[in-house]
Amino acid sequence: MFGERLKTHHSAMAESRQYARGPRNVAGFLNQTKPSVSIKDKGTIYIHVPFCSKICSFCNMRRSLQQPKEHYHELILEEMKAYSQLQYVKGLTFEAIYFGGGTPTTLSVEGLRTILRGLKTWFNLSEDVEITIETTVTELTSEKLEMFKAEGVNRFSVGIQTFNNVGRQQMGRVGSGEIAYEKLKEIKEMGFQTVSMDLIYNYPGQTVEDLEEDLEKISVLGLDGFSMYSLINMKETSIEHAQAIEQDALFFETITKKMEDRGYHFLELTKMVSKDTYKYVMNRHEGADTLPLGAGAGGSLGNLMLMNPIQLDAYETAVETFTTREGMLFSEDYTEIAKFKGSIQKARLPENVSLYEAKEAYEDCLEKLIEEGYVKKTEQGYQFTAKGVFWGNNISRLLDDLRKK
Repeated sequence: MFGERLKTHHSAMAESRQYARGPRNVAGFLNQTKPSVSIKDKGTIYIHVPFCSKICSFCNMRRSLQQPKEHYHELILEEMKAYSQLQYVKGLTFEAIYFGGGTPTTLSVEGLRTILRGLKTWFNLSEDVEITIETTVTELTSEKLEMFKAEGVNRFSVGIQTFNNVGRQQMGRVGSGEIAYEKLKEIKEMGFQTVSMDLIYNYPGQTVEDLEEDLEKISVLGLDGFSMYSLINMKETSIEHAQAIEQDALFFETITKKMEDRGYHFLELTKMVSKDTYKYVMNRHEGADTLPLGAGAGGSLGNLMLMNPIQLDAYETAVETFTTREGMLFSEDYTEIAKFKGSIQKARLPENVSLYEAKEAYEDCLEKLIEEGYVKKTEQGYQFTAKGVFWGNNISRLLDDLRKK
């Protein structure tokens, strides 16, 4: 049914320009708009730290090889204060906060503490707010861990990729697999609520035995979840190309069977969990607002799309001239499409079938997806099988072609 596998949801995203309704002044618009009742208590915050002490060979993210400006945390604090004065933001309760990058833990202990305390000062946070720190092993010092514990951080996403030392060298990871393992063990023993890691598979030369060793370590550590990414060939990266689709499928099958036997299940197309609920991304899949903070951060509030400049000088100017900022307003239709896509990322077919322009074509497609083993009907609706998860982004592209344009 499918040929080349789409490995990222970006490959399956809808065309957005037709839903744009033009630029709006951020402060003016958000002072005149109220959050939707259905999502006002599910807000999320994304904080971008675009700095890395080393660029990994597989990475093409919005980051730079440099140390942070000493006052970077102060710029984020000023941006927080400015947003907190807007009526729309005052009406939100934030359930999840995500520090992404780059590598957020390149910031100093005091810088990170300042940001964490600023979030509690300037925004309405739920009592059980999820606070995620994305990090590598080398920047996550014991001092930072102690500070995170004291300040209420309760979720870590650690960029391990593999414990295999040959694989780590190919990917440009710093430190050995043994050091990575011990750091994860340290985080678990400190009692943080959720510890997850990134796993990359199908890198050049990897064997099934190499992968099984990684999976065994995840199990022994008792990690609450792991994000699994098949290596993507990109012109911006320096690592050699991934292995062929046949090997890709074999690795995916190995992960699925081994980890389902150990109590893990798919939360997303690229994430298996035992206890991790990952509110940040699940809320976003359901159409929740995302307040973006920091250079290069993107998000949306009330259908107003927001994107901060990635260049530090431009970002600093944007903070200083906050009242002149502009965002791009999108129609409600685009929000429904985003939820449509989000449902597929959660490994299920969208319930809103009114979006399909050709009902008969959709019904034929659904029948074929079931017959060929990509989808199964359950009490919770149409769920993806493991085969459907593997081809999930292709299915997303297929269904998007059938919906209304």
